Amino acid sequence: MSKRPLCFGGGLQQKLLTEKKRNEMHEMSYILRIVRLAERTAAENSLEKIDAVEIAVGEMTGLVPEYLTRYYPEAARGTALEGSELVIDYVPVRARCENCGAEYAPSRENRYCCPVCGSPRAKVLAGREFELVRITGE
Repeated sequence: MSKRPLCFGGGLQQKLLTEKKRNEMHEMSYILRIVRLAERTAAENSLEKIDAVEIAVGEMTGLVPEYLTRYYPEAARGTALEGSELVIDYVPVRARCENCGAEYAPSRENRYCCPVCGSPRAKVLAGREFELVRITGE
């Protein structure tokens, strides 16, 4: 595959801004889902005021924790979660080799293959999560 040069003219800056906005909106939709789930869970457990919401975010989701944190206060405004802290547990990718059973962190350095036997066949064990772990409140 031949390399193509990047051209820094025309609408590149606008394209980058549009791409950034698209990525940020991706995080906003996820954070809105967490807020709705946390609200429902709080109501089911008779919690009126939430102090903290803890979530697990897997590396493979492509979500940027900084954006989740940035949009959380806006998404929580006017709810029982308003003023609560968002705690993000970032979950790195872990895999188990289907050939030898070794657990490892796939990476570019090991070409996403098992570092023990070199097999490319693996089952992802962790890193795809996006889940509500815990809410605390009264």
